[in-house]
Amino acid sequence: MNDYINLLYEMIKLYTPSGKEEKLAQFIKDRLQNEFKADKVYIDRAGNVIGVYEGKEPSILLCGHMDTVPGEIEVKMDNEYIYGRGAVDAKSSLATFISAANELRKSGFENRLIIAAVVDEEDTGKGIKMLIEDGEKVSYAVFGEPSSSTNIVIGYRGGVRVRLEFRTESYHASSIWLGKSAVEAAVEVWEKMKKYNEEAFSKEKKFDTVTVCLTKISGGESHNMSPSYCEMKLDIRFPPRIKCENIMEELANIASTVCGQKINYKIDVEDYTPPYIAPVKNELVEAFKNAVKKVLGVEAQLVRKTGSGDMNIYGNITKTPTITYGPGDPKLAHTPYEKISIREYLESINIVKEALTFLQKKLW
Repeated sequence: MNDYINLLYEMIKLYTPSGKEEKLAQFIKDRLQNEFKADKVYIDRAGNVIGVYEGKEPSILLCGHMDTVPGEIEVKMDNEYIYGRGAVDAKSSLATFISAANELRKSGFENRLIIAAVVDEEDTGKGIKMLIEDGEKVSYAVFGEPSSSTNIVIGYRGGVRVRLEFRTESYHASSIWLGKSAVEAAVEVWEKMKKYNEEAFSKEKKFDTVTVCLTKISGGESHNMSPSYCEMKLDIRFPPRIKCENIMEELANIASTVCGQKINYKIDVEDYTPPYIAPVKNELVEAFKNAVKKVLGVEAQLVRKTGSGDMNIYGNITKTPTITYGPGDPKLAHTPYEKISIREYLESINIVKEALTFLQKKLW
């Protein structure tokens, strides 16, 4: 197992924000070819690493992403944890899949296994979209994201990333009575959109709520004139029961009312991810529940998460039985405190191995 700890540590040492995954891709390709003896390994047009262990049908996809959010964190390791950007989200999940696939093949696993290390999950999903476009058909798919080793993720909210522009005439900063500035208009729109968050703060089950996060705002030209331009970005998450079109219509109505005749505005959708709920009455979910019980001695929990992931896109388009699983505390994702328990990481390797072994026996 020390080889698997080293694998993860070396992966975390490579800083890979979205768009800069090349070094990690080459590292994973080399390890799959030379150490883990995959039957076929290649890097596709998007930059994804695809490793194939040939075998019988039904085939299984194990898919994790190589990219992280920006912001380097000192990489270090002690007896309990590995620290660094991507330790939780989600290099530990990807390393779990690579390691489990190696263990399965050594144990005589007979089904076809596809390892996909994809790019751009944290941005526009270019990697998973290319994987779907290339048409690789599988019977089951497991995606790697932090869920903790005892949880199986069966649902994600959808997400839409919106960019708004506001433009108007400027005036001297001493003459505030001449009108609303572009920045003031943006802030007013944001304040009105925040009403969606009130339910989320008060509701225990956050999955069923709409939330809006202001992720960027910039505007203004000089210290002594009102801002004539402002750009604002909103990250909106929504459950399956809410239509994205209704949220966007509400946003447009708010912007129109706030801006009136004197301020021009434009709303652009930069990215959209549909919500997804996986079917739970299938052999894949049963296999992972059985594996968690066998390895850890506890009942697995089926959870729905407030974020979104590549499972949303893949599950909605392919209709393949799909879950998300991986070690790590999801509350640490996208924070400066990312760390992964070495014990939990190794347990997760065993759980994935046991789950797919159970699945193989179940199908024959």
